[in-house]
This record gives sequence, structure tokens and C-alpha cells, in this order.
Amino acid sequence: NVGDDVCIPLPHWVAEIGRSNPDIFFTDREGRRNTECLSWGIDKERVLRGRTAVEVYFDFMRSFRVEFNEFFEDGIISMVEVGLGPCGELRYPSCPVKHGWRYPGIGEFQCYDQYMLKSLRKAAEMRGHSFWARGPDNAGSYSSHPHETGFFCDEGDYDGYYGRFFLNWYSQLLINHGDLVLSLAKLAFEGSCIAAKLPGIHWLYKTSSHAAELTAGFYNPCNRDGYIAIAAMLHKHGAALNFARAELQFLEQREDLQEALANPQGLVWQVR
Repeated sequence: NVGDDVCIPLPHWVAEIGRSNPDIFFTDREGRRNTECLSWGIDKERVLRGRTAVEVYFDFMRSFRVEFNEFFEDGIISMVEVGLGPCGELRYPSCPVKHGWRYPGIGEFQCYDQYMLKSLRKAAEMRGHSFWARGPDNAGSYSSHPHETGFFCDEGDYDGYYGRFFLNWYSQLLINHGDLVLSLAKLAFEGSCIAAKLPGIHWLYKTSSHAAELTAGFYNPCNRDGYIAIAAMLHKHGAALNFARAELQFLEQREDLQEALANPQGLVWQVR
């Protein structure tokens, strides 16, 4: 994120598990791992010393609530923002600079660990199209532009039968993850307000595919509202929405917005 140089690594014991089973991390098409956070593919997989990822998240939240009980009781802590992904945001880590992404690139899908691929295979088989159990093979690379790809270009494969299936599956995993973690957060922080943070992915917003949003998990092309289902999920849990508007206001002053086909104001209007 802009101006964000904070690094809070995963606990050592989790990193140790990751060395022997790197599929616990988000993975791109080339097999590069992102160790910033855990793949949503292990939310219900007992790969963390006998626990699932969401069980670990719940235990952490419950321990936090007990440890700081007096601050909750005194009202000093009145709201808890629940981290749901990289930088605490509900999104896939689709634009890692360390893997070659540069603004305003489209990013890459992060669904190539064995657990997410297993979920994709199951979804494809349920649709009766087992050959759909793969990620797009024409979606470019991190810093590509939409018109350079067969998937994200105007009238590209993103809006075909396979593309719609894949993007529905990919974005639904994001929603399912947020739904599951926030349901446990309500239990852990009963009586306190909870909140979730969404990123402001404003670049390429003026294209038909909204490619940067798609790779981040927001199924929001020009002919579909990808934020309604997320808003409904947050409302279900009474969670406040923290939107990265401060970053967007900073970016509005940049001279390269036109080249990036960006529309910060349009994104804010849609999400709000």
C-alpha cells in the first residue's frame, strides 16, 4: 500500500510449517509463494498442528480479548478491525512488488496452492466441466495491461462461460473467507463493534474488465457490481466498512491517473 512499510510477519511456528508445506501460502501461476498471510484454501484444513486456519484465527482473537479485558470493559477499546488478508485488507495479494508488479499492472491470480486448486477442481466437476479446473492461461503477468492479454482485453475471455465460472469461484472464496472469520470475530468480541477493511483498487477502473480488481478478488467488471455481495456479508455480521479512501485522495493528485485508466472517485461512489 502507498507509504506502507510496516512488516508484521507470521509467527515463527507458522513459518516453520510453511517450509515443509509451502502450499499453506498464496501461490501464483509460476509457483511463487506469498508468505505475508495464509491461503484461504486452508481455512478448513487441519494443517497447522492439528488446527485449521480459522481455528487459529479464533484462538488468537479470543486470547486478545481475554488479555485486554479491562480495556474492553472500560470502553477504551470500542472497535476491533479484523484483518482478513494482506495488509489487513479483504483481498488476494495480487500485486506484490517483490514478484515484479508495478503500478498500474493488472496483477495475477493467486489460486495455485494445492488446497485452492482442489476447491477449483471440485467446483468445475460440480458444473460438469472438469477441464475448467485450471486458472486462465492467457491472463498476462503482474505488470501487463488488459489489452495485452486475451483474458482481460475488451470482449476477452473474462466474460465467456469459463471466465465467468472462474471469476465467480475466485471471488466467492474471498467472500466465504470474510464471512467465516467475521462470524468468529463476533463471538470473540461479543459486545464490541467489529470492522473490516477493503482496498481502493482504482486503476484500470475505466476499462471493461477492471482487471486489477478481478485479480484481487473483486468480481466487478463494467457489467457487474462486485461489491454488493461483500457489503451484504459485512452487514450480516454488523461489521463496519473501513475503505482506503485516504490513499485514494492522495492518489487523485497523481499525474499518471489518466495513463492508468484510473477513477478513484468512481470507485468511492460505487462502494459507498
